[in-house]
Amino acid sequence: MKITTGALPIYRQIIDDFELKIASGRLEPGEKIDSIRSLALQFQVNPNTIQKALSELERDGYIYTDRTNGKFVSEDVTHIKQLKNNLMKNISTEFIVGVKKFGFDYDETIEYLKEAWEEKHDTNY
Repeated sequence: MKITTGALPIYRQIIDDFELKIASGRLEPGEKIDSIRSLALQFQVNPNTIQKALSELERDGYIYTDRTNGKFVSEDVTHIKQLKNNLMKNISTEFIVGVKKFGFDYDETIEYLKEAWEEKHDTNY
């Protein structure tokens, strides 16, 4: 993930990246998370920034710490599904607000989505 210097704090960008990976299944329930030092190198940030992001993820129940073995993705699939649903709701809301600003109505929006889905349905992200 590329960290940007924008409106979002760096630790929030890291949280968002982890949430996306957890919700999409790229990080599976029970999967071990890399060490803070390793993550700091991957994200090219200070280890304290990684620690802050991981602390928030743990507080929110998306990861947990096993004192002797490190940090892991939560095994609570219901909680992970709720995260996925929340992310979808946020994306949908942003999309709807955007298309309404351009003056598209419901039918035009649905038609565009159908066409775009068909064009992109085989693409892995």
